[in-house]
Amino acid sequence: MFSPKINNYLMMFGVVVVCSYVANRFNQSFQNKDEYDLIKKYLLNDSPLYGFNRPKIWIHSKYEVNARCWKDFHSRNTTDLNQPYIHLTIKTIINHCGNDFNICLIDDETFSKLIPNWDIDVANVAEPMKSHYRELGMMQLLYYYGGMIVPNSTVCLKNLKNFYLENTQGNQAFVCENINRNVNLLKQKQKLLFTPDTSFMGAPKNNETIREMVEFLKRKNNNPHFSNETDFLGESSQWCIEMIQQQRMNLVFGQKIGVKTQNRKTILLEDLMEEDYLDLDSDTVAIYIPREEILNRPKYQWFAVMKGEEILKSNLIIAKYLQASIVDSTNEYHAPTEQKSVVSI
Repeated sequence: MFSPKINNYLMMFGVVVVCSYVANRFNQSFQNKDEYDLIKKYLLNDSPLYGFNRPKIWIHSKYEVNARCWKDFHSRNTTDLNQPYIHLTIKTIINHCGNDFNICLIDDETFSKLIPNWDIDVANVAEPMKSHYRELGMMQLLYYYGGMIVPNSTVCLKNLKNFYLENTQGNQAFVCENINRNVNLLKQKQKLLFTPDTSFMGAPKNNETIREMVEFLKRKNNNPHFSNETDFLGESSQWCIEMIQQQRMNLVFGQKIGVKTQNRKTILLEDLMEEDYLDLDSDTVAIYIPREEILNRPKYQWFAVMKGEEILKSNLIIAKYLQASIVDSTNEYHAPTEQKSVVSI
């Protein structure tokens, strides 16, 4: 069909295209590795050249298959976050804390990039082990780099710098209270209304208590049976309770993060979706929005897909706190001159 000369040219062209593609992939791989090496060297290891020795805030987001927002009629499933209110809550954290913390926005792929010898592909692990490995990954990040784990659905009302420094005094780890959704009558004579929650906690770098917790989680995850028993019994929370009783970990009461009123009454999702103001303590630094409950309860799933502009214009009390927090943190007359430190890993 073609002359031998043309065939040779086509073959050479094909070889050049393939080599260019392979070279670009290798180059991109090396560039990504160099980028993460720089992040670990300067941002996460307290280098004075970048980050100014700031503590870290770890904000993890789950990108799982969902149909909350269709790209088109034929592409109904997506792995996009598709929860606009979370963009608002993360914005409040960045605006209030970006000058005093290195804020790290992470996902399941971050663990293999930052944790030595991490070889678990969390994205392809089934539940409930996926959540268990995710908890292990967050604890290892806390051990290797220190800082504070903050849920991405947290409305930040104040700068968390003093909150972090007060609760890590004496090189102590701390954990925050949340509503107790576990039952463990073997360890507790009666069910507690509130219990420590590892989704909101912090510690200095290389903290011994966090190291022991990492070992505890590794032993727990070595069980070959896929079971929710450890979640049902709240074994992680119970382990934290034992550390608190031994005075090796500080407990932050729920009033601080908006899961209790100042009269110690539970703040439920129903309360956040009403229009009445919450009876918050004057020392409250944040309001925790139960994101899993929003996704699991059909009555409130509309909030997960509601546009950010619509949320801020609504009469919901949580929208008023969101709006007040965003406006307060971006006041041009009181804005500090320091540069915010935010990185997506």
